[in-house]
Amino acid sequence: MKNLSWIVVGALSGWWCVLRARKSIAKARSRNEQFGEAHIADRTITMWLTIALSATLFGICANKFEHDTTVLAFAVLIAYALQLALIDIDTHLLPRRTVFAAVSRGMPLLIAALFVDASGSLLRMFVGATALWCCLRFLQFLSRGDLGSGDVRLGVLLGMYLGWVSYEAVAVELLAGFVSAGLFSLVAIASRRATRTTNIPFGPFLLAGALFAVLR
Repeated sequence: MKNLSWIVVGALSGWWCVLRARKSIAKARSRNEQFGEAHIADRTITMWLTIALSATLFGICANKFEHDTTVLAFAVLIAYALQLALIDIDTHLLPRRTVFAAVSRGMPLLIAALFVDASGSLLRMFVGATALWCCLRFLQFLSRGDLGSGDVRLGVLLGMYLGWVSYEAVAVELLAGFVSAGLFSLVAIASRRATRTTNIPFGPFLLAGALFAVLR
């Protein structure tokens, strides 16, 4: 019954994610701030797939964590991850306001979860956020700007959640994110859907890697 309730909440959250993503994308385009011209979020199939994916992830989250407070904290990550992924795919942007909103909502819930869930760690949470931000900032320097500032900011949000779980989760996130991005790029180039100079948003791969590291 508990899992079913979270699945329903997840479905509603998926619907909200698409609506919020569409609003952010429209705002970016009205200001001519976008760097991409995909229109994935506008498609009806995207709405239904996001609802289904969100419901599934909420159900997995409810099955993994015993306490509802912990589930709620990680439900925030799932909701914002889906929203940010859609925005990044369509515009190649990770809005500062959206990332900071996720941090400001997720942090208090993660701290609250520590009172009922001994598996988390406040120290790991802050170390994870700092470590992932520093790692992505260094990679941004090495890539000479190919890795965007939005991806670096995202490291704070993801590192906070991953560190709460374990230091291993932070390492798994980086590995999964880069491997999946690399494989996608190779397939896109091999199928002639992209070239070596095509800009591919990295945020969705970071977000997918984080969800994999947390929910595996």
